Amino acid sequence: MTSVVDTRTVLSRRLLAGHGALPEAVEVGVGPVGTGELRIRAAYSLISPGTELHYLDRLMGTGETFPLGYCSAGTVEAVGPGVTGFAVGDRVTAMGWGEATHGDVVVVPYRLCRRVPDTVHLADAVVANLAATAVHAVDRAELRPGDEVAVVGAGMVGLLLAQTAVAAGHRVTVTDLHPGRLRRAEALGVPVWEAPFPPGPATPAGSSRCVFLCGTGEASRTLAEAARWATRAPVRPRVVGVGRFAARVEFSVELGNLDLRYAARCGAGYRDFAYARGYTDVAPPPGQATVTENLQRALDLIADGAIRPDRMGLPRLPLEQAADAYAALRGRPAHPAVVFAYEPAEESRT
Repeated sequence: MTSVVDTRTVLSRRLLAGHGALPEAVEVGVGPVGTGELRIRAAYSLISPGTELHYLDRLMGTGETFPLGYCSAGTVEAVGPGVTGFAVGDRVTAMGWGEATHGDVVVVPYRLCRRVPDTVHLADAVVANLAATAVHAVDRAELRPGDEVAVVGAGMVGLLLAQTAVAAGHRVTVTDLHPGRLRRAEALGVPVWEAPFPPGPATPAGSSRCVFLCGTGEASRTLAEAARWATRAPVRPRVVGVGRFAARVEFSVELGNLDLRYAARCGAGYRDFAYARGYTDVAPPPGQATVTENLQRALDLIADGAIRPDRMGLPRLPLEQAADAYAALRGRPAHPAVVFAYEPAEESRT
């Protein structure tokens, strides 16, 4: 598709961390798009609570500021040189730390964007960016037919992981200490268990168990319990870390045969300046995919109804209520995240 040269600088609100315990919205100028980039007029952006609260805490009192957010959805306003597959007016979902930030206008590398089908509301499509993390984590786990899955933590990524694993045909149980979040999982059709791990006998011969740890904070006891539950399976039990947590592991024969893995980010090429703008390609490990492919796979799961953002209870707030949104998320409310809505936004869901 032909690039549209647009040399304007436009004004946009942007949400910054670092001015205090809560973020601050400021007005900034957004310059022309560069090679391999799209300028997008946002309709929605999604708070990623674990990552963003982490940076709010880390920057508080340092004097440093940083734009928050990496999940946006809207309409393409300008197309930079070298971009293929996009045109002005396309509805897109976009991701990228420091790029698809919370704000009215964002400039994002085109390989971190995907076109949104007309059948998908942009407020649902914005969830695809975190869902790409779930898709990548499932790949990292190397799940096989018949494997039993436990997801610890019914936050945003945990709920997306559960839906992704169910769509792949696995038996999935979600555990969490928060009754409201367990009700969110039930609304998605995923079985829940209030105790740390689901009861029941060992899995059948030839099958395995996998635990996804999606929480935050100190998790040594949770990891030990996850290992005990997973190793009751006869074949290749796994524990896959996805959240930001710390845990101490006692390596001994009592631990049993266990694979410990960590799934970071959302696929090969993420946070790679050259790949994201089309200068170079990347080769993901066998059984895994690029961030571009994972973003598309996540969007396809939403379009097919396998991932249901509309059942996740995500409030939609204006950016002016950002301080209230982050303050509420610190208390782990029943809703796992918040969507910011911008003007002009799409029509409300009917």
